[in-house]
Amino acid sequence: IDKLTKLIELREEQKARTIEQINEVEAHMKAITAERTAENAAFMAAKLEDQQAIDLLMAARDAMAKFYKKNDIAMGPIQGSVKGVFAQQEPEFSVSADQAPDAMFSGKGKRKGESKDIVSILTYIIEDLNDEIKNG
Repeated sequence: IDKLTKLIELREEQKARTIEQINEVEAHMKAITAERTAENAAFMAAKLEDQQAIDLLMAARDAMAKFYKKNDIAMGPIQGSVKGVFAQQEPEFSVSADQAPDAMFSGKGKRKGESKDIVSILTYIIEDLNDEIKNG
């Protein structure tokens, strides 16, 4: 009888430890489920922000392209060569260095090079955001 009593006590101890371990596992499962839910909500919010940013950048890029198309200003290819950029020469002055220059204002197409670069940058950012959403 003592032997059976000790065996019952041992099994009761094992049962109590097992119940305690089950409770710990359940608490851990609740914690990681809550963490996963929070991470998923953060991911979905970031994805929504990225999509809104893409829409905004596309609207800005289209508005810029529309302006240059409307005013018949050629921007050239979006990904242009930069080889000719550094081949510029210094200007030669035909008048005195102390004489004030005439006030001349530039036309609409004066900054088409910068606009082309801006459109290229906007395109790169849009592509990066799309990649981020895909690989999220």
